Order: sequence, then structure tokens, then C-alpha cells
Amino acid sequence: MHKHELLAVTNQRLRRQATFASLAVASLLIAAKLVAWLMTDSVAMLTSLFDSTFDLAASLVTAYGVASALRPPDREHRYGHGKAEPLAVLAQAIFIIGSSVVLVYEAASRLYHPHPIHNDGVAYSVMGVAIVLTIALIVFQHYVVSQTRSVAIGADKLHYVGDLAVNLSVIGAFLLHRLTGIEWFDPVFAVAIASGLLVSAFHILKHALVSLMDAELPPQQRAQIRATVLSVQGVRGVHDLRTRSDGDRIFIVLHVEMDGQMTLLEAHSLSEKIMDSLMAQFPHADVTIHQDPVGIIEDRLDTQIEARQREAQSP
Repeated sequence: MHKHELLAVTNQRLRRQATFASLAVASLLIAAKLVAWLMTDSVAMLTSLFDSTFDLAASLVTAYGVASALRPPDREHRYGHGKAEPLAVLAQAIFIIGSSVVLVYEAASRLYHPHPIHNDGVAYSVMGVAIVLTIALIVFQHYVVSQTRSVAIGADKLHYVGDLAVNLSVIGAFLLHRLTGIEWFDPVFAVAIASGLLVSAFHILKHALVSLMDAELPPQQRAQIRATVLSVQGVRGVHDLRTRSDGDRIFIVLHVEMDGQMTLLEAHSLSEKIMDSLMAQFPHADVTIHQDPVGIIEDRLDTQIEARQREAQSP
């Protein structure tokens, strides 16, 4: 099997394993927190239960998005199905925002009508298990993202980082209630948890929109692409470089300036060398090269963008 094909198979397996792990952890925590909430009547525990419930829903969406994104290109989707991942991320953000609004409402009602907390020992045990499982999942997801650059799993990891803060906050609420006997610590911590979830949701939303809006790669990567192409012997210049990310793949479209006296076969051979060099730097890249004779005068995208920038900056 070719190196690139082996890497693709490994990435697909890791992404599936990450989604299954996320579903398993969320399901287990929902069951444990439901029992703990019924025994403690704590609104902070209820917020954590809501959060885990929405985790499961978000993880189901993520699993569907990842499975869809892994489908190969077909007649109707010749660029592949990578957009399914940022769409799944967008759904995650909506889930989190919805759960946060519900939690704030419930916490506000508890501020006006405080309830005592019961059986806090159960809560400590459940939240201790939740913290251990969440940390293990985050570590595994971090590894998967580092290997696959999956935006959906990256968003899911960010979500579970927020969950870790939720679980720690619940323990803090129970400790303060035990030490002081003040009942409003419980709903106040619930509001803080919900606020943190909203912040997490907006970060996730930003990640989704960057991909859905076909934002360019960071300047450092664009500079690396230009340097890689210019290092190939026979390349005389590069212009109109366009890039975007789609799930774990990146798309590179560029115009390469070559000697106008080259034969078509020589230009094709040079293009293949450029593609090999780029693929060595960016294994998940989809590269399209337009061959231009050096010195040709044409209306370039780079020139158009620079002109619009000058117009915008002029008084």
C-alpha cells in the first residue's frame, strides 16, 4: 500500500475511534449524573447532567459528520464530503448555546427559591469518575487531532475541555455548600458553568465558520507553500495562490511561471515535481497547478486584491 494511502487509512481509523470514545463517555456520564442529581437535588449537578446530555447529542452529530466526511469523492461531490465536518461543528455550537440558555434559566429560578443539597458524597464520587474519564478522552482526542487535523474532533475536544471545567465547578459548589451552609453557591456556580459553555460555543462556532467560509490558510503556511514551489528547479515565479481547508484536507490552487519555450511534456514534468514537493510538506493536500509562461501580462487575482486593499485604505 502506498504511504499516502496507508496514512489515510490510519487517519480514518483514528477519527472513528475518537467518535466512538466520545459517545461511550457521554453515555456513561449521563447515567451516572442522572442518579447523582436525583439523589442530591443540586442545580449544579443538573447543569452538568444537561451538559453531558448535549455532549451525547453533539457527539452523535460529530460521528455522523466524520462518517460523511470520510466518504470518497463521487459524481455529485467531486471535492469530497469534507464540509460535513464543519457542519457538524456548527450543530455542536447550536447544541451548547441551547443547553446554556436552559441552564441559566434553571439556575436563576434556584437563586429565588434555593434548595438544600443532599447526599453530597454521591456527587463527589460521580464527579471524580467524570473528571478521570473526561481527561482520558481529551488526551486521546488531542492525539487524534494532531494526527488527522479533524475540525469536528477538534471542536469536540474543545467541548470536553469545557466539560472538565464544569465538573470541577460542580465539586467546588458542593465543597462551598458543605463548608458554609450557604445554598446560593449551587445556582451561582451553575450560572458560571453556563457562561463558560457559551464562551466555548462561540469558539467552536468560529472554527466552523472559518472552514465553511473557505478562509485562507495562515500566512505562515502560505509562505511555506510559496517557498516550497519556488525551490523546485525550473520554477520562475508564483502568483494567484489560493488555499482553503476542508476537514483534514487542504486545497492549493496556484499559477506557476515557467520558461515559455518549454514543451508541454516538459511543463507537465515540472508540474509533477512541484506537486511531489508540496505533497511531501502537506500530505493531505489537493493541488491544482496552472502553468503560465514567465513574463505574460494578464489580469491577476493578486493584483485585484491589492487594488481593493489600496482603495479601502485611501481617505
